[in-house]
Amino acid sequence: MDEILRLIIAQQQNRTESYPIVRRDLRIQPVHRKATVIIGIRRCGKSTWQREKINQLLAQGVPKEAICWIDFSDDRLFFLRSEDANPAVIADIYYAMYPEAHKRTTYFFFDEIPYVNHWAQFVNRLQTTERCEVYLTGSSAKLLSKEIATELGGSAFPWELFPFSFREFLRATGKPEKATDITSRDEIIHAFDRYVLMGGMPERLVLPDDAMAVRYFQNLVEDVMTRDVLLRYDVPHPVALQRLVQMLMGSMSCPMTVNKLKQRLAGERYSLSPLVITEYLGMLGDCYMVFLVPIRSANMAVRSVNPKKVYVGDHALAAAFAQSVSPNQGLALENMVFLALRRQSEDIFYYRTAKGEEIDFAVGPDTRIRLLQVCWNLGTEGKTRDREIAALWHGMEELGVTESWIITSGESEEITEAGTGRRIHIVPAWRWLLEASQN
Repeated sequence: MDEILRLIIAQQQNRTESYPIVRRDLRIQPVHRKATVIIGIRRCGKSTWQREKINQLLAQGVPKEAICWIDFSDDRLFFLRSEDANPAVIADIYYAMYPEAHKRTTYFFFDEIPYVNHWAQFVNRLQTTERCEVYLTGSSAKLLSKEIATELGGSAFPWELFPFSFREFLRATGKPEKATDITSRDEIIHAFDRYVLMGGMPERLVLPDDAMAVRYFQNLVEDVMTRDVLLRYDVPHPVALQRLVQMLMGSMSCPMTVNKLKQRLAGERYSLSPLVITEYLGMLGDCYMVFLVPIRSANMAVRSVNPKKVYVGDHALAAAFAQSVSPNQGLALENMVFLALRRQSEDIFYYRTAKGEEIDFAVGPDTRIRLLQVCWNLGTEGKTRDREIAALWHGMEELGVTESWIITSGESEEITEAGTGRRIHIVPAWRWLLEASQN
């Protein structure tokens, strides 16, 4: 056992990557005596982020001996999964290998740590007795944010990692991240079309054949359901849950109510109560697969009775479950905008004006509300253009907002309301997504 741990620690210190690592834009600031925990949907790049961080430390001159990286999914470490196993042996072995490490900062990277029993007690003790920084990742639902506080007693700081943003997608595909001339602009626009089709899951970019994408995303959803929901909660209605997930994927960027889901399930002879459906929605939210956005209102009763809009962890996930052959680009774009906003804040709502017009996003506190509409093709005239613009004028007046945005597939325009000075920015999505990733 001791020799295995020594070997693994040494192997990881001498590890060189055989594939390029895409730099992520998530900027993490470690907090003293708090474990840095990276959470997010499965396969979004959490383990690769650890390697990126290690490479940064090495580039800054940190000696490799000051870094201890262990992946607990390694089959050689199965002995640490037993009930009577004590993960303290990891620190004992490491400091026996490098006694001088007690006098310097050591960087511990633990991937898939929920596989280990009593891991929280071990991490807590490590942080209070040694000079170290601890970084934790894991796909297991046991490492979700709601449980971190319980497991680590406040000795952790969670950070969310999402699939590739558009800027990260450009970086991963070797495209320019800034439009400096016509050529670079056209490359970015072409890459945006690919992003709409492929989504932001890192593994999607390395599939050898686009025809494999649908099955890849379906397998990913099944994996999340099985390992992060069914096994964790011992769900008594697995088939009904699977059908519920399919319905939610088909409802991307659309409003839904629990009662409507109940009726649709009942029509297919799945009998689930509203309470059970609500619990399932919470489980799927914990896994970063589904997000529910309520209406903006200070009245909680209004929020509870109005539909919530459904967004998913990556728009390509929903496309893999779509019934139609051609994907709905408008719904995909709205989901992309949601995720760009969600990377910045959880304070996201939709808004309904006094006239009943809907605005896709009302983001931020009352003192700094941003209103955004998403429309694939706005056009220069017609009902769609009139509807989207009128909703914003009325919403801006009601909320005291002086500017708002319409995000489109490619149109660009500025509209100023005579007499009030209120302004609507019509912005191509590729440009808005790049700007959003800088905020």
